[in-house]
Amino acid sequence: MPDKRFLALGLMSGTSMDGIDAALIDSDGHGVKTVGKAVHMPYSADMRRHISQAMEQAVALGHPSRQDESLDRLAEKLTILHAHAVKKILAENGLAETEIAIIGFHGQTVLHRPDENWTWQIGDGQLLADLVRIPVVHNFRQNDMKHGGQGAPLVPIYHQALVREHSLDNFPVAIVNIGGVGNITWIGSEVEGRMLAFDTGPGNALLDDWIGRKTDLTMDRDGEISATGKVDGELLNRWLEQSYFYKMPPKSLDRHSFDISGIEPLSLEDGAATLAEFTARTIEVALKHCPEAPRNIYVCGGGRHNRTLMSKLGQLGIPVSKVEDLGWRGDYLEAEAFAFLACRHLRGLPITFPGTTGVSHSSPGGVLYKPAGDQ
Repeated sequence: MPDKRFLALGLMSGTSMDGIDAALIDSDGHGVKTVGKAVHMPYSADMRRHISQAMEQAVALGHPSRQDESLDRLAEKLTILHAHAVKKILAENGLAETEIAIIGFHGQTVLHRPDENWTWQIGDGQLLADLVRIPVVHNFRQNDMKHGGQGAPLVPIYHQALVREHSLDNFPVAIVNIGGVGNITWIGSEVEGRMLAFDTGPGNALLDDWIGRKTDLTMDRDGEISATGKVDGELLNRWLEQSYFYKMPPKSLDRHSFDISGIEPLSLEDGAATLAEFTARTIEVALKHCPEAPRNIYVCGGGRHNRTLMSKLGQLGIPVSKVEDLGWRGDYLEAEAFAFLACRHLRGLPITFPGTTGVSHSSPGGVLYKPAGDQ
């Protein structure tokens, strides 16, 4: 299918646990155009609590093979919510199910253990396909891990496609995503796979958790709380001694991989300031792993809205800006990416590369689920 293009829909529920993002793209698996209106469907407070409890439960269970009935029920509820998100974005854009070629469905990560060669996402690809009557690609990470990869990050090939689409010529360039966990994609050129990518450290998750414990808020909106605090330098330096930050990539993290012991005595503001500094410093350390310093850094993910954090990144000595400066939809890049990965699955194209996950060779990924009766 040399010229086949797909209208694809991507879904993402990340480690921030705030809700479901849905976005549309038009793609042949190489180039990409964003389409229509993207939507965000927030989780209720109860659902956020259930997901958080599931993450704790996954740690206690210790392996996906031990998934129990409570996690099965949550996976079903999450899948039904994703079906609602599909129907919402179709309605917002005046589209029928028959106009969508494929859905990329990530599911919800509850535990990621790459050093033990497994990762755990909940969600039911077959159920989603049956509910919305559209083919679904799910289970994107398993094939990568089967071939020696970390199973993450998966978005870099989409970052490179966007860079190529926008004809950037200021290589090397870095895309820094500050979601629940932070990650970086270093792109050396337009040549497919000429990338290095890895998780940098904490993104927003630790700061969000801290704010949630100390207040009735869910985040440090615009960085207003962290801006008023004082960084605890001794505590920060201790956190930065963790070996992960100095380990050569490829490498990836779970949301709960970080030791931030010692934070409890701090005030709300000082704790927030120290956590924001922690995120910025781990990104600074990560840049040292890149083959060459990027000429520009473009930031996506919720962390780009944190003015305190963005100000700290602006002190790295490299021009830093939001991905909106490139015309990208910063809140929906990961949802778009999973639509793109679904298109690449249909084309039999690789989605992970030795430089992005450590996989032994460029590898395809994902499992296709067709609506019942369409097999």
